[in-house]
Amino acid sequence: MEVMDFNNTIWNLLRDISVNMDSIFRPMYDKHGLTAMQARILTDVREQEQTIGNLGKNLCVAGANISAMCRKLEKEGFLNRVRDKMDERVVKVHLSEKGESAILDIEALLTRKFDACLKTESTENINDIIEGLQKLNVLLQKINNSDMSL
Repeated sequence: MEVMDFNNTIWNLLRDISVNMDSIFRPMYDKHGLTAMQARILTDVREQEQTIGNLGKNLCVAGANISAMCRKLEKEGFLNRVRDKMDERVVKVHLSEKGESAILDIEALLTRKFDACLKTESTENINDIIEGLQKLNVLLQKINNSDMSL
């Protein structure tokens, strides 16, 4: 396959995947007045109490931006931010009741939506999809780490 054909195919597939993912997730987030990034923040915080700095690193968001997003989520009642008693420069975030409720609802909606389709797919097909995406990611990492200068 020619380089440009590969490049265009990957870009087109990723765009289509992004559009489809957005159409699946957006109604779930909109129901709670959240953006995709805000829901992602809440999901990460639910998995583990985080500092603003670690959250920014995990989501690849600059410190000032993640801090502003968390401030907004706190103002809207989804998060609580607390300064660390040992080091006041460190701000920890955890879900409020409203944030926990929103994420649980989104997870339930997502489970219902995906469960129906996943039951009709073979385990082999699901594993092939995951393996293909992992292989694409490895290839892109190799390309990214190559010694070729621009």
